Order: sequence, then C-alpha cells, then structure tokens
Amino acid sequence: MKQTLWYFLVLLLTGCINDSEKAASVVQIEDLKTSIDSLVRMNHQLENKIDSLQNEQNFWFDNNTEGKHLLEAGIKNPKDYIVNSLKQQPGLIPAEPVLGGQMRITRVQLLGRDCLIAYYEDGHVAGRAIYSYVFKGGKLNFSLVKKCSG
Repeated sequence: MKQTLWYFLVLLLTGCINDSEKAASVVQIEDLKTSIDSLVRMNHQLENKIDSLQNEQNFWFDNNTEGKHLLEAGIKNPKDYIVNSLKQQPGLIPAEPVLGGQMRITRVQLLGRDCLIAYYEDGHVAGRAIYSYVFKGGKLNFSLVKKCSG
C-alpha cells in the first residue's frame, strides 16, 4: 500500500511539473510570436524607408537645375511630372506581357535634363530601357533610346 501511495505521489508531482513546464513553454512561444511579429513590422518599415531614400536621392536630376525649364512652365514638381507622364504611356515599354500580365513601369531614374532609365515588369518578365524626353508645347514626348539587356 505504501508503495502504491508513493508511486501515485511521484506521478502526481511529475504531472504537475510537466503542466508547469508546458505553461512556461506556452508563455515562451507567445513571447516569441510577439517578437517575430515585431521584427516583421520593423523589416517592412526598413524596406519602405530604403525605398523612400532611394527614390529621394537622385544624383543625376535636381528639380531646381535640370528641371528648371519645367518649373518655369508652371510645373511644381518636375521629377514627379516626368515619372508620372512616362508611367501613363505603357505603350512605350519595349516588351510584351506574358501569362495575362500587364506591363508597367515601376521605377524611374532621371538622368539629367533629357534622359531617364526605367524599370518595367509584368510580374513575370522584367527589363530596363533608356528614354529621351522633350518638353514641347506643354507636353512631354518620350522616345525609346535603347532597350537594355539583363
């Protein structure tokens, strides 16, 4: 009888230890999930900041110098005006979409007063092209200079 009682007491204590260890593990798992969520949010914020900084910094184009002629024509932000004007003309993209995609220009780097390089893609196919542009008669006219490989 004593042996049975002792066995039961050991089982009871072992069961309690396992339950408390399980509870501690659950708390640790929840803490880790919270930490992972926080790190994922921070990663997204950093990626957005990097994109923002890359878009803001343009060694080749300054609104006040290369965009002066557009400013004088009443355009408040020449860089945005040029980029948006190009994006509104998907027919200028020198590639055809595949698998039901739609080609679109996603990034533009202005290269001075009259040239730019654009990155385009449809989710499957991507490429770059160099364009020249002229502001004439209150409108931007773009011409494909070269489709870049790779």
